[in-house]
Amino acid sequence: MTHMEGSCYCGNITVRVTCDETPSHITPRACDCDFCTMNGAAWASTPIASMEIEIQNEAAINLFEQGSKSARFWLCQRCGVVTAVTCDIEGTRKGAFNARIMDCREEFAPTEPASPKLLESDDKMARWDKLWIGNVRIKDCWDVGL
Repeated sequence: MTHMEGSCYCGNITVRVTCDETPSHITPRACDCDFCTMNGAAWASTPIASMEIEIQNEAAINLFEQGSKSARFWLCQRCGVVTAVTCDIEGTRKGAFNARIMDCREEFAPTEPASPKLLESDDKMARWDKLWIGNVRIKDCWDVGL
């Protein structure tokens, strides 16, 4: 079992991933959409995994929806780093994480280009349903007793 962790620059948003894959067997994807290109994100996921997004200060996060408005990007308002992306598909929250925020970022396989920009919304969601992490939990400051 592999445990990976990372956060935005200031630590307001922490992402923890547990899976059977080692980082060297996970290939991050550099999406060609304008948002991901401008933010330099490299999205990583493996379907059989769990991901927890922990928020320290809810007032300092931004959930940004762009393009088809079907995915939510988790950005820190303090430091500006995009940490994860989630989408609800048929009642299940799916997600991917930005490999570049993870402590083990140097261990991932080389990033490959991905081109969902030209896909229709339904095709994007079908792609995400197949590729993204299937067990996503959001843990906010109220969950940790702050």
